[in-house]
Amino acid sequence: MRTQIFFIFLVTVAVIASGCQSTAASRSSAAMTTTMEQSIVYLQTASYGYEQSQPWKNKDISEGWACGVAVGNYEVITPAWNVANVSFIKARRHGQNDFVNAKIKVVDYESNLCLIELDPNTISVPLKPLVFSEEFRKGDEVAFYWLSPNNDLNSGRGFLDRTRIEKASTSFENHLDYIAANTSAATGIGQVYCAGDEPIGIACWSSDNKEAGIIPGERINRFLTQAAAKDYKGFGTVGFAASALLDPAMRAFLQLPLSIQNGIYVDDIYTLGTGSDVLKKADAILSIDGHTLNPYGLYKHPKYEEISYSHLITSKAAGDKISFELWRDGTKQQVEAEVKNFKASQMLVPYQEFDRQPEYIISDGFVFQKLTREYLAQWGENWQGKVLPHLYHYYSDLSFKPTPERRDIVLLSFVLPTQFNLGYHDLRQLVVKKFNGMTIRSIRDIPAAQKLNPDSKYDVIEFELDNPTVVISREQLPTADMLMGKLYEIPKLMNINQ
Repeated sequence: MRTQIFFIFLVTVAVIASGCQSTAASRSSAAMTTTMEQSIVYLQTASYGYEQSQPWKNKDISEGWACGVAVGNYEVITPAWNVANVSFIKARRHGQNDFVNAKIKVVDYESNLCLIELDPNTISVPLKPLVFSEEFRKGDEVAFYWLSPNNDLNSGRGFLDRTRIEKASTSFENHLDYIAANTSAATGIGQVYCAGDEPIGIACWSSDNKEAGIIPGERINRFLTQAAAKDYKGFGTVGFAASALLDPAMRAFLQLPLSIQNGIYVDDIYTLGTGSDVLKKADAILSIDGHTLNPYGLYKHPKYEEISYSHLITSKAAGDKISFELWRDGTKQQVEAEVKNFKASQMLVPYQEFDRQPEYIISDGFVFQKLTREYLAQWGENWQGKVLPHLYHYYSDLSFKPTPERRDIVLLSFVLPTQFNLGYHDLRQLVVKKFNGMTIRSIRDIPAAQKLNPDSKYDVIEFELDNPTVVISREQLPTADMLMGKLYEIPKLMNINQ
């Protein structure tokens, strides 16, 4: 009898405890819902683009939507991908039917983050700013929130599975993302993720296997700190290529003693980015800022376990100092460098050039363009195996190595056929070497080269790989260029960014 009474007592206590926990969870959920209603906005965008095959032509305007998260009374943050090539943007908060005027305040495509400023005169009540936590607890249950086009607050569930160093869709650089697994709904770019009642990041991608990438709170907070400064500097980029240092023969060749089992091998040095001015090819990097690198290039992070050395660079602001412990020429050495970054437009072969029309020059139907990754991507899926090997070499091996002697790869992209350029119609994707005897370092050199040799009747263009020389009659140029504009509906024959 006593046993039965005791058992009933335990069950009663358990039920009461469960009820209390359920009530607490409900209150927490209700509080988060209220917070999100005051902090999330629906972003409506219209974006444009340009045809790489006809760089003078705009693509049709495409409408899109995204999620923005309040980080100030009138400021919201969203991944930069949401504003790439945007022509206008407006916002709507929960419970307000009218859209609010908005403009981009700071955008960093390399970090994939954008700060948007809302017009305080067209928003009914200030937003409630969120403060992002920098905690990471693997296995935590997470919730994510967004506003639908119908202005409804929606949510989903998942759990924090791992971290991963990867490239963003807007960037050439690798950054650390959280990975959420087993998400209960498709994650849209910009949705806010929370662990408990703490925002931990915003979504930057999702996949069909119920996973989503999250820009973590630490990156968001660094970006906001920089964005608050008068001069936005951005964050470090890696200025070298390195590989695993596992081969005993290679370690012996470098004269690494057996007592040193760590370190990675520097394969290549760029002309851009952090370390490009102090590192040398064949250096072994043993540690960065005191963090020992294992032979795979990983170091022990207090929160993320083992992650890539690149995080030590990309997590620093441009202008900061960073130290490298090296094995060089048979001895340990310590060198210090300034953290540097660069924009995609500074690359020899830019990965992307958002918010700007492609640069081009058309002369007598000859279309000259810069080589970019977007240009190469015209070849569609698996384009890497379809493009000319010569062009792919520039992309894969030299993208990060512009020099004063070569800032762009300039192509004769193709020829617009007319009676003035007969015999040249089949020429395409030829790398320009010289124009009127002038070595072409950049597409901006061509207008200057066209003015050379004023007494000559011809423009002479030479190409790499012993391709045929092109000769353009200067006498027929005015008539040919006028015909180009009318025949092919080209509004201007030149676009050079200043």
